[in-house]
Amino acid sequence: MDVVPGYVFILPAVIVVGWVLSWWGARRVRWVLLAAAAVVSVLCVVIGWVAMGPPANPGTVNCSSSWACTDPGSLYVVAAGLIGFGCCAVLVILALVGEAILVWRGRRVSG
Repeated sequence: MDVVPGYVFILPAVIVVGWVLSWWGARRVRWVLLAAAAVVSVLCVVIGWVAMGPPANPGTVNCSSSWACTDPGSLYVVAAGLIGFGCCAVLVILALVGEAILVWRGRRVSG
């Protein structure tokens, strides 16, 4: 079994660190960064998928399966994009909860 290289987790790590740091900025920055991260994640999936090319016939290229004939580099780009998009989805939920708490606190203090 192959080990997944560490660079697959660079995009998700950058997304999480950027999201955490965005809480010290304006509200708009947080949402723009999450939207941009989601777009980059989807682009990684699309670019990786296109780079895989058409499926190979295992009988003609001496591979045991069509997955074995696929370049793992493009699979890692797809994996990074999928993990990054998953991070974005979780962070959107956390951001909504955080925003609700901030609004609730603001009303409680002012009211």
